[in-house]
Amino acid sequence: MLKDITVGQFYSVKSPIHELDSRVKIRFVLVYIILSLLDRNLYQFGLLSFVCLFAVFLSNVPIRHMLKGMRGIILFIMLCSLINSFTVYGEVIFSLGALDITVEGVLKSIYVFWRMILIILMASLLMYTTTPTELTDGLEKCFALKGNVAMGITIALRFIPVLMEELGRIMKAQEMRGAEFGKGGPIRRIKSLRTVIIPLFQNSIDRAKCLAEAMDSRCYSGGKNRTKLRPLRYTAIDGVVYILLLVLLIVGIYFIIKF
Repeated sequence: MLKDITVGQFYSVKSPIHELDSRVKIRFVLVYIILSLLDRNLYQFGLLSFVCLFAVFLSNVPIRHMLKGMRGIILFIMLCSLINSFTVYGEVIFSLGALDITVEGVLKSIYVFWRMILIILMASLLMYTTTPTELTDGLEKCFALKGNVAMGITIALRFIPVLMEELGRIMKAQEMRGAEFGKGGPIRRIKSLRTVIIPLFQNSIDRAKCLAEAMDSRCYSGGKNRTKLRPLRYTAIDGVVYILLLVLLIVGIYFIIKF
């Protein structure tokens, strides 16, 4: 499962979403997340689901590839959503000892799961369709960040799949030496990870050091005076997407007020 983690990686393919300005994509995702968190009703979530699936379709990123990299996250979200079934008072469906599963709790669990999947899909789509350089420039422009801050955020996001790949290699190496990570109770499994955490931490520091030296050797320096090889420029399609974003915001607010 570790080698299947693809969140944070750029998926190189031609598509209308890839050609959009990174500022447009960042602002679109932000508005989308805000609408997802404001309220929950069937009409609003139906609209957000349609927008998400349509964006995935236009991106030419295989949905199977995206879901494959989210398997671990989906399991965690399912567990968190299931807990909501026991924490909401209402009409009891059935009881498990002192715990009651209610209709309201089940509905809340469905909405929580639905909401988180949509948010993660859209956030992942941003990174799948935006190169690290474009993402850094977009963050710098959208949030008025200094170049070093934006670069740090981008590097942190891109390091996720790298560290997961490194973790997989370390675990395979330890298994060749006789380590057993999948046997025993939870406490034993946690203790067995000690042989993995220390090498992973050391390798992370080494990778960060190599990256810093590579950037220094290329005379990288952030700041206002730094020029861009490919500066961000809006096109006509970006203006169309901004109009669609405004329409989405108006319709989403209408659904929240009306329903």
